[in-house]
Amino acid sequence: MSDEKFDILLDASRPAEPLPDGIPVLDLPPGHRVDDAADALESLFLTDRTLEDVVLCVGGRIVGITTRAYLTGLGSPVLRSVGDGDGATLPGESLRYEILRYRCPSCDVRLNRVHVDTRSAPRCPNGHGDLELQR
Repeated sequence: MSDEKFDILLDASRPAEPLPDGIPVLDLPPGHRVDDAADALESLFLTDRTLEDVVLCVGGRIVGITTRAYLTGLGSPVLRSVGDGDGATLPGESLRYEILRYRCPSCDVRLNRVHVDTRSAPRCPNGHGDLELQR
């Protein structure tokens, strides 16, 4: 799948290089569909109200950066204000996947995944070893 298909989710005003320190990452498995990526991003922003921007990766490759403001501007139904209804979105967590949140105990690296192969646990890109799963 071409990374260009994810352009609709990316905030063009936020270049991915150089990558800002401490920005959270959502790493999706290879072949992940764009609509599933949008669902995962909405879930991530919905469950962490302090989160303003996220690096989107597919198969470990950086695709770009998206922001809460950009997705809200697209009309994201999940990111609208409380009380706004679209008649189709049910409250609660997705039944299709769970966002797994990891953090490096030695630095501010944060990684979010929807799938983890236990044979390749996420590691800190700064060389600090395995990232810890946050509960």
